[in-house]
Amino acid sequence: MIEKGVNYADEYAKRVRKKPKEYPKTIRDAVDRYYRWKKRKDIWFDVDKANEAMDFMESFIRHVNGDLAGQLLKLESWQKFGYSQLYGWQRINEKGEAVRVIREVYWQVPKKNGKTLIAVGGLAYAMYGEGKLGVNTFCCASDYTQAQYAAKPYAAAIINSEPLYDVSKIYKGKKDTIEAIVYKFTIDNITFENDFKVMTKETDKIEGSNPYFVLNDECHVQKNMNQYDNFKSAMINRDEPIMFNISTAGRGTSSVGMRIYKEAKETLKKDDDDTRLVLIYEPNKGYEWDDRDVWKMVNPNIGVSVTMEALEMAFKNAKKSNFSKGEFLAKHLNLFVNSNESYFDLDQVEKCLIETTEENQEILKEFNDSLEGEMCWLGLDLSKTTDLTSATLNFPSHDEYGNPLLKLKQRYWIPSDNLDAREKEDNVPYSELVEQGHVELCDGKMINEDMIVESIKEWMNVYDIQKVNYDPAMSATLIPKIENLGLECTAVGQYPNVVNAPITDAELLIYQEQIRTDNPLFVYCASNVVITKNLGGMKAASKSKSVKKIDGFISFIIAHKETMFEMEHFDDDELEEYLESIYR
Repeated sequence: MIEKGVNYADEYAKRVRKKPKEYPKTIRDAVDRYYRWKKRKDIWFDVDKANEAMDFMESFIRHVNGDLAGQLLKLESWQKFGYSQLYGWQRINEKGEAVRVIREVYWQVPKKNGKTLIAVGGLAYAMYGEGKLGVNTFCCASDYTQAQYAAKPYAAAIINSEPLYDVSKIYKGKKDTIEAIVYKFTIDNITFENDFKVMTKETDKIEGSNPYFVLNDECHVQKNMNQYDNFKSAMINRDEPIMFNISTAGRGTSSVGMRIYKEAKETLKKDDDDTRLVLIYEPNKGYEWDDRDVWKMVNPNIGVSVTMEALEMAFKNAKKSNFSKGEFLAKHLNLFVNSNESYFDLDQVEKCLIETTEENQEILKEFNDSLEGEMCWLGLDLSKTTDLTSATLNFPSHDEYGNPLLKLKQRYWIPSDNLDAREKEDNVPYSELVEQGHVELCDGKMINEDMIVESIKEWMNVYDIQKVNYDPAMSATLIPKIENLGLECTAVGQYPNVVNAPITDAELLIYQEQIRTDNPLFVYCASNVVITKNLGGMKAASKSKSVKKIDGFISFIIAHKETMFEMEHFDDDELEEYLESIYR
């Protein structure tokens, strides 16, 4: 409950000053800025206006998801610190009227810290609670789908608030998406409309829109500045507009979010822009990413919507690969990270390789002998000229303790033309790998498909090939030849919804050191992989973003779409029965 006359910004600021080590430097800087502003004569803090906004939010906005679903919003102290300043700081404009000082918010918090509901509260107050007539509010994001992550909770909050829903009309599009919300009301027999619209990439429609409140959600995934810049330009003639940027950090340095973030940090450092409120929860310099105190410091809603147990689970997963670590840093520690980080650490993948050395000759012989006559699944990633063509045979197996073990046999094909230049560019000794039998050279500038067919024939005499999975790109002429050998062939497109599961399983196998291969090119390809994610969080390996070749990893994943279902763990009794069935 918001109490009349209480300065909630003061309460939080005092708490930060009392125990500064528990808060990020960026928040300590925001508190220092608050105290500097309190000493100024040209602006003042209006407690009543600040509390009126927060009281509206706590009276009308309900949680619609999670354990608190159905309950009225209860703002936490850190949220009150932000909202109090947004609505509390006042100045006199040229007309002699008291208006808000702040026109833009940059609020950056990690995932699961109630970010969406913060945005919903601001939207609802602008549209319903502030008493403004004929206002236009907007939600914009990287695309229409992303905007729905804020628009749907906003609509749900209105639906679940009878006083708001009774005076509103919600317009829906395909698949129950939210397109617009209209609040119609009458004062002194004059009818007014306040509305909310989901903005798409059609930035030309922004001109003339006269926006009052713009929610700019998840700036870190936006690549085009036009929408942001056009909205700011369209707001210039209003006395009290709000550009409400709220985001988690992300990958890459070219996003809209990174530009706004850098501008916000400059504002925090120099305190030279009164129109902008900056609240960033990020680790201090020299932080340790496994320090639990750092986790608590940057997740202000810890113990409310974020639990240490959930962070521990995310951290455990983050240790599996570079990519997963980047996800943890971006989503849970709120740090911008390089978008081109490789998915795996090199030292992780190197543990998969049985190196071709004098000392390993017996181990290599045992490895190869163990595969003869065994069931396997074949994955093909094809090319014509510049890329490697790769074939991977996946053999599901077990180690001596009954743990799943995936053995890989790989072969690569590469054109012989300009081989010296290829070796220098890729930093790979292809000639040496040809001598070792890991790579075959195709005369000229093109891959010879007949050589691939001959290799498959050779393998059919040695191994029990169950099925061939292949990337459909450039496969039109080769696959019919393979089918004529009597093998079942299935296309496996490189789409997140197709390859997410085998990639996730492969990550676990590599982390647990449950993959073995004798081909060093697998290490090379796997250590080059860069992963992209779709909006649903599903993963795919990206050839365009991976600087070096990843074809050997792709062929492995294509085959693993089958073998991930063949990997079983035996306990001691089951292992004994399994071994007896083999050697009986």
